[in-house]
Amino acid sequence: MASEGALATAVALYGNGAELGNFKFFVDDLLATDLLKKFTKDRIIVKRTVFRDEIFQAILDQPDSSIKELHIFSHSIGAGLYPGYHDPAANASRNSAFNAAAASLVQIDYTSVLNAEIGAVLTDHLITAPFNKDQAKMKAKFASGARAKLWGCNAGVDNWVYSDPSGASVVTDPDATADYYYWRALNTQNVPKPSISQALADFWGISVYGAKSGAHIEVFHQKHWMTSAQYKAETKHWPGSAQILRLKPDKGSYVEYHTTE
Repeated sequence: MASEGALATAVALYGNGAELGNFKFFVDDLLATDLLKKFTKDRIIVKRTVFRDEIFQAILDQPDSSIKELHIFSHSIGAGLYPGYHDPAANASRNSAFNAAAASLVQIDYTSVLNAEIGAVLTDHLITAPFNKDQAKMKAKFASGARAKLWGCNAGVDNWVYSDPSGASVVTDPDATADYYYWRALNTQNVPKPSISQALADFWGISVYGAKSGAHIEVFHQKHWMTSAQYKAETKHWPGSAQILRLKPDKGSYVEYHTTE
């Protein structure tokens, strides 16, 4: 049982896994292998959170000083989490903003991109209205010594600069020729971006763990962890919900980011 008393809570949030499978399977296995050894079942909150507002609300819904551990399973890039990866509503919001700018014969701007990305938590969201107004309220939800872990790819990659595709390559220069102009609008302010792990550590005032590389699926099989490819080679089938799964960085381990404030 956690040492913070009756209110000590673990919160596990998960978005769309897409090609990594159903992230709920990973949450279930985290409970079985770790969280239920430290928290009673009634002190573990599990929620599917596809949109940014759902993640923030899941934190705001908890009592003050209660969250001891926060786990978020999400696709990500260096400067953002993408819990709404491939979600139809998130894609529609992006396309609508892009098409509205195109119809007005103007390039989409910084604020329009931030507003359109409803399926993402970007570092720029944390320092702009309305989300920055809830910072103090969210900080208050975490217990002393709380930590968060961002399970997935690249959430610890620092100095992020956005790019748009240009044929087989990408460009970051806002004046460069490209297939379209969208993500580069975010480069008009606050460049380079901190990693989302560092930004959330500062935003929440806690330690946050994130990967500095891509991540892959591992399976606990015959008393040790192995990659899903190794598991397939041994068993002749891919792992599923019946197996114990986790995500692991392709390089190294999850890196701890401390608040700099």
